[in-house]
Amino acid sequence: MSWRRGFQPLRFLSNRRWVRPVSIVVSLVSLSWMAVMAMQPVHIPAFEIDRGYTVLQQESLTGVKGQTFISPSENLSRIDLWLDTQIDSGDSIRVQFELNRGVEFEEPIVAGSSTFERSVSDWQVRLVFDPTRVAEGDRLYLRLRSILSSPFAHLYYGYYRQDLYPDGELLDLDQVAVTGQDLRFKLYRKPALPKPLAWAEAAIAPAITAAEQSAGGPPPWTVAVLMVAVGGGAIALTAGCGVLVARRLAGARRDVTAAVVLALLALVLAIAAGAEAPVAKLYVLML
Repeated sequence: MSWRRGFQPLRFLSNRRWVRPVSIVVSLVSLSWMAVMAMQPVHIPAFEIDRGYTVLQQESLTGVKGQTFISPSENLSRIDLWLDTQIDSGDSIRVQFELNRGVEFEEPIVAGSSTFERSVSDWQVRLVFDPTRVAEGDRLYLRLRSILSSPFAHLYYGYYRQDLYPDGELLDLDQVAVTGQDLRFKLYRKPALPKPLAWAEAAIAPAITAAEQSAGGPPPWTVAVLMVAVGGGAIALTAGCGVLVARRLAGARRDVTAAVVLALLALVLAIAAGAEAPVAKLYVLML
């Protein structure tokens, strides 16, 4: 029995009435997912504390928390932080986000706010602002001021109980409350290239940064070429495998083949860029 004949029992699927509608639905869902990701604003990671450390939760009892840090690059455009809320029905928490030049400030560089009216766990907040407002090497202070509608509402920030970031500290009431702590935060910069090339830059940038920081490592241009080749090869291999699998299962039906290929590409995109999906995340535009 040949390999093709071994799949003959499964080919009856191509004759079922529901195969075409299911293929269309799978194709539309896959295309919708790829369209959603393509429309997302592109930000390139510029700094993050090592994920290997345990993240803890610290309640904002005084209402004012903050983190000092140094801008690691030009075109700083986004800051991510993580928080939890515990809110009873009818209560709320309003959080004011401010980016200042140091703790001694008069006017924030940018500011924004958001109101939480329900309990959320490990909520990722994305603070987005004009990248021209900050320069590389600027000493900055991210100030977080919360206003609780009742004493039964609770707000927690993700933080580390180690001094993992040497260029800044976690503050309480704009003063150093406990040394050796840092807020869990991640910094992003604006890409130099427009979309869709910005997506390729976002995929390649971390590897280039690692190559630049590694003494004796390969030059950045070599890393970029290799990343483009590997990424293009992975996409081509995924599409090719999808075509082969679909044709073996359902013969030469184009709708099934297209659905399988699109589903595989959407799955690859979810694995590679799923962290940027707008799910359980809050965008705050800071002006």
